[in-house]
Amino acid sequence: MDNLAVVVIPAYNEEKNILKVLDDLNKLSDLSEQFDSIVVDDGSTDGTKTIIENYIKNNSLNYKIYTIFKSKNEGKSKALEDGTKFALKQGYNYIIYMDGDYQHKPRDIPKMFKKLKKTNADAVFGIRKYNHIPLHRQISNFLASIFMSLVISIYSKKIYFFRDIQSGFRIIKSDFLNDAYFGEGYSVEHIIALQLAKKKAKIVEEYIEIEYHPDATSHITTKKILDVMKEVAKFVLFHNNK
Repeated sequence: MDNLAVVVIPAYNEEKNILKVLDDLNKLSDLSEQFDSIVVDDGSTDGTKTIIENYIKNNSLNYKIYTIFKSKNEGKSKALEDGTKFALKQGYNYIIYMDGDYQHKPRDIPKMFKKLKKTNADAVFGIRKYNHIPLHRQISNFLASIFMSLVISIYSKKIYFFRDIQSGFRIIKSDFLNDAYFGEGYSVEHIIALQLAKKKAKIVEEYIEIEYHPDATSHITTKKILDVMKEVAKFVLFHNNK
């Protein structure tokens, strides 16, 4: 594992989950899978901030945990943007993105890195396994992936096919993120994919575990899905020559 890798973790009201994420990352680092983390608390109103602070203070850590505590909730895109800018200033070569609700499992990171290095890729996107996911979510994700594969291929003038474009579990070489635009709301995964493709990045995919457990709250609504499509259209129309 390259020791210049960092995990950016957006968290909003994740007092039931963030401890498990941080502890799993610490255990991985103890196995010489060395990478640091940046937790972006997006204005949580529960005990998330206190839990993070106590964990750092009271535990023997095998990796660095940086924190960004925001005074108000500004959304996932802004949280990832803030975390990415901080990571770039620290000089990390790779940025790993994963959610703070413990639906993504840190133990998948080594496998994703192995795929990245083996294929000499610039980014690896996680593909979620849909063993216990409602059918309507499987269908919506499939349609979004087909639609975005077409849009991205036209936009970049190169064929791309994605099986899970909405997955937020990714590893990306930092060089491709120096001037990245993160969009608004939940469009970030789509907007970043568009920019990577435009830069001719080699993107591969790897299967990951996903756990839709009772303590993980989905913030996705039909309105937000429509907003994502609007953001994608806006980006393609107005950022095409940038």
